[in-house]
Amino acid sequence: MKKRFPANNISLQTFNMGFNCAQVQRVLNQMSVVYPMTEMNERSSPPITLIDPIDMSKLDPKFRNEIKSMPNGEELSACFACSTCTAACPIANMWKYKPHQLIRMILLGMKEEVLSSNEIWLCLTCYQCQERCPQKVRVTDIFFDCKNLAAEECKIPPNVVALAKELLTKGQLYTVTADWEREDMGLEPEVPGLSTEALKNILKDTRTSRIVGGDE
Repeated sequence: MKKRFPANNISLQTFNMGFNCAQVQRVLNQMSVVYPMTEMNERSSPPITLIDPIDMSKLDPKFRNEIKSMPNGEELSACFACSTCTAACPIANMWKYKPHQLIRMILLGMKEEVLSSNEIWLCLTCYQCQERCPQKVRVTDIFFDCKNLAAEECKIPPNVVALAKELLTKGQLYTVTADWEREDMGLEPEVPGLSTEALKNILKDTRTSRIVGGDE
């Protein structure tokens, strides 16, 4: 007859592998986490919540359909929060809201929180999440849609606005500043044949011009 031991995250198979009671007891004594038995009514403090409570009055039920109506959002409702996208994301540990949480927030209608979040702008667009999603949810492309909606409502981080201004005024995001390095390599101080006027003219008629606050 098999002996019954306390449930301590140790499989019953452990006791069928030749371990005696003394060895098992030593393992149990070395466990760093102990879960004491307490009565349900002996709670000394409120339960700890891992997320802030959701204010149901602020949810936008149309937000989910707005995203789903876009070409990239057709499979949005297929998400079952398996967290595969978060596991694949190389910078998820830096995000307040993880990729799977953002998708869930879209489904719940948390439009204000999603469009105001920095995470949709921090996305590296590496498509690791989208490639690995078992439900074929186009996670990265949905974040692009959210950025477009955020831009329409002028909810854009200052650093993105600064990049847009740089692009509009100079026609490029990154300019050559270390001229001495080019000279050391035997190259001309300025990049030859670089013309940005056409690009600047095109950008004046796009959303980029509105982002930086007018034609400049």
